[in-house]
Amino acid sequence: MGRLGSLKRRLRRFWPGRAGPRPVILMYHRVADLPYDPWQLAVTPAHFEAQLEEIRRTRTPLDLATFVARLAAGTLPRDAVALSFDDGYVDNLRAAEPRLAAAGIPATLFLTTSAVGRPEPFWWDELAHLILDRTDGADLDLTVAAEPCRLRFAEPEPPDRDRRGWRAWEAARTRREAGYQALWRLIRDAPPSERERAMTVLRTALGGAGPARADERAMTAEEVRGMARRGTFAIGGHTVSHPALPTLAPAAQRREIADGKLAAEALAGRPVEGFAYPYGAMDESARRAVAESGFAWACSTVGTAVSGRRFERYALPRIAAPDGDGGALARALAAG
Repeated sequence: MGRLGSLKRRLRRFWPGRAGPRPVILMYHRVADLPYDPWQLAVTPAHFEAQLEEIRRTRTPLDLATFVARLAAGTLPRDAVALSFDDGYVDNLRAAEPRLAAAGIPATLFLTTSAVGRPEPFWWDELAHLILDRTDGADLDLTVAAEPCRLRFAEPEPPDRDRRGWRAWEAARTRREAGYQALWRLIRDAPPSERERAMTVLRTALGGAGPARADERAMTAEEVRGMARRGTFAIGGHTVSHPALPTLAPAAQRREIADGKLAAEALAGRPVEGFAYPYGAMDESARRAVAESGFAWACSTVGTAVSGRRFERYALPRIAAPDGDGGALARALAAG
């Protein structure tokens, strides 16, 4: 047994995937049925229920703070899983929270604080409505953060009529998809004030998308407070306005991160430990600002399992949950 035990230890050292499951942090954004989903942000309620059952059956679910504490202590189970949600969509409250509570599985919500209580959709949803949902053509020249962009397309082309399978990181199939991709990149990388200006220009020129639909708005302050009181969700930081942090100067990074933490703590009524980088975008300055703002750990969007030997406390990887049943989730976990 001594030689066999030594061999097993060597196998676990050099081929950890052969020794069973590995700890994983799952990343969700929405639990909703959507007509199309260009950034693959949603898991349907039925699929979410099936995934929770798969987690209960095969994994040890932990809240993220406990997951990180046990990771640091070297006591994290190999089958541990923690669930996280980004942004603060109201369907996290209506569709995700009751299912999580029924399953007895905790989660963490990384909250974009300036979105709380706003009538407008998140800017990426509003941009999709203004361009991808538009039935008329458009011919518009605009500048976003000193970068010129021309938005030009005619009436919908055949692929525009069924966009369920298209993802925005894939090649554009139509001129309006190409316009949406180009504007999305420019607006994502613009400073918050320039992003707001660009969206105002687009609303005026294209007729406006109107208030967020009831199923896609951000939560209100009272809804966030109630969620925090009930305890199924812990609240984490996700900046004030969801910028791509490496595009900002260090001082602006610190304001977004620190002010977001203060606002999240005011809503949660307790200290906020964890942070998630918007779009997963980070640089050394942003990581330093997260630590100096008092966060104990932070999550990226690098889609791998967590390594117990070589983990970075301020860049923990997360695997995006697929929109599929428990089997699809099991395959995603195994691939990580």
